[in-house]
Amino acid sequence: MPEGPELHLSSLFINDSVKGLIFSGEIKKSDVSKNPTIQWDVPFYTITAESRGKEMKLWLEEYSPKEGKEVMPPQKISILFRFGMSGCFKLSIVDEIPKHSHLRFFTAKNSVDPKQVLSFVDFRRFGKWEVNVDWGSDRGPCPITDYENFRHNIVNNLENSAFKNKAICEVLLNQKYFNGIGNYLRAEILFRSKIAPFDDAYNVLCDWKHAAMYPIKTDNVAGPSIQDPLYLCHAICSEVLKLSVGYGVEAGLKENGSFEKWLRCYQNPRMKSLTDRNKRTIWFDGVPGPLVPNDSNTRRPKTKRRIVENVVEKSVTGVKARKRNTVTESTELRASSRIPTRRSPRFAHVLDLKEMS
Repeated sequence: MPEGPELHLSSLFINDSVKGLIFSGEIKKSDVSKNPTIQWDVPFYTITAESRGKEMKLWLEEYSPKEGKEVMPPQKISILFRFGMSGCFKLSIVDEIPKHSHLRFFTAKNSVDPKQVLSFVDFRRFGKWEVNVDWGSDRGPCPITDYENFRHNIVNNLENSAFKNKAICEVLLNQKYFNGIGNYLRAEILFRSKIAPFDDAYNVLCDWKHAAMYPIKTDNVAGPSIQDPLYLCHAICSEVLKLSVGYGVEAGLKENGSFEKWLRCYQNPRMKSLTDRNKRTIWFDGVPGPLVPNDSNTRRPKTKRRIVENVVEKSVTGVKARKRNTVTESTELRASSRIPTRRSPRFAHVLDLKEMS
């Protein structure tokens, strides 16, 4: 599922890709989508985007070519997107609209040649959009763009029942306080914090209630000694943004990619794993903590080709070290047949799979 960094990267992708483009005409919704139709009756408009945790807004603003003349204030609407399990945006020419494109914005006839289309693509169809609504009231401040308020919202509400007698790994997925934090981020945050995933959330967070807002004064980058989990919610998201590519849902972890190399804990075969009360898998190192559910199970990584350097194998004759070769003929074939469509950064460089109907 796309997390805070992926939605933020998508907003940056849109703002960069459609800068200077003028859109017009009907905003087309796919026949299979149950989301609302967008009624936007203006001749021309522009598009900008912004994100907040696991939500993203498109702003559509009426465009008038009449410069230097007194005109009425432009009309403006917003569309709030929640990406679900597989949502993303892609920019393509009209003749190459991606499959599973459920909302399409077309450029004006003379804006660019060939004509282009910005598409919301969602092959699993869990994504949602709403028109002219505010950010979700059940979601807290964004740890990426509003870190200080994000932290205040948590430390000022620690007496709330949301933090009492609950495992820290489960509380980290509560979007009312940890907006944008998802499965891979919680694993990386707890791993660097040296916190057991099933430790009591209230006790863990109270230890950091009076900690400095910014443990590192320069560049806000998390160093190896930083163990403040609230600060790491901000710093680790910022690290993903610097990679310019996040978790790609279509192909899972990208082989030999910068994102996979950046991960230290999530889906690492050398780590342990257990399911929480919501049956979500948490990856960790060391002891799990006291609040492990009675029915918790261990799960192995879905990808069988995760890069593991110097994997040590025991054999009858002793111990030998080897390196896994993760490059296969099938991946090379897929790489040679990529669709020439500009993708949101979290899908950049991801090998195309046979798309699901």
